[in-house]
Amino acid sequence: LMAGLVFGIWRLQQSGIVGQALATASDELTAWSDRQIVRAGLTVQHVFVTGRGETSKPQVLRAMGVLSGQSILAFEPAEARQKLLRLGWVETARVERRLPDTIVVHLRERQALALWQHKGRHVLIDRGGKPITRDNLARFAHLPIVVGQDAPAAAADLIDMLSQKPAMFALVRAAVRIGSRRWDLRLKNGIKVHLPEVRTTDAWARLAELVAEHRIFERDVVAIDLRLPDRLVLRLTPQAAARKNKSGKET
Repeated sequence: LMAGLVFGIWRLQQSGIVGQALATASDELTAWSDRQIVRAGLTVQHVFVTGRGETSKPQVLRAMGVLSGQSILAFEPAEARQKLLRLGWVETARVERRLPDTIVVHLRERQALALWQHKGRHVLIDRGGKPITRDNLARFAHLPIVVGQDAPAAAADLIDMLSQKPAMFALVRAAVRIGSRRWDLRLKNGIKVHLPEVRTTDAWARLAELVAEHRIFERDVVAIDLRLPDRLVLRLTPQAAARKNKSGKET
């Protein structure tokens, strides 16, 4: 009798009837559970998002994958938070499930610092040097451009230093990272400024004084070298150099 019983169970398993019955029972149990949840009002009806500026609410909802009317018990706040952190503008996120029907999202967005020119394209970066977005950058055209493989990581310190002289900083169009050690500045008037590797703040302040006292930006200058601590080296335009050197050779 026992052998026959075991053989019968084995035949049922091989036929798939048992698996189908269990799957059907599981589906029916899930459907019943969902109906009870709906009857109890435990479904997503409200999603509140705070701290967003650049990130739209539809973006938040799509990222989390949440739909109105779905079971709020099936919603996983920790998983939703990880998905939100993949959005370019989102720096931190906190997601709360508040029974019976509300999800609350608290965002902190990144602050745009500069445009990073990399491989022929511009990328908006934050103070930590992390990329934010490549899209719709026209409204960030007023930000300085940084160039170089390691430029994003060093950009915040440079911009903080340049900002100490606002009038001068307003003339900076781009900053090029040289050898992972120092910067060359390209000004809007076409002049190139070679900053030193050390004591950069002192050199920048010295240049600001010279500009204010001697108006050197108004002269026929194409480059200003600040890498020597005890002197300022100016490179003149070819025309100005020719006038200065009576032999016609550049100096």
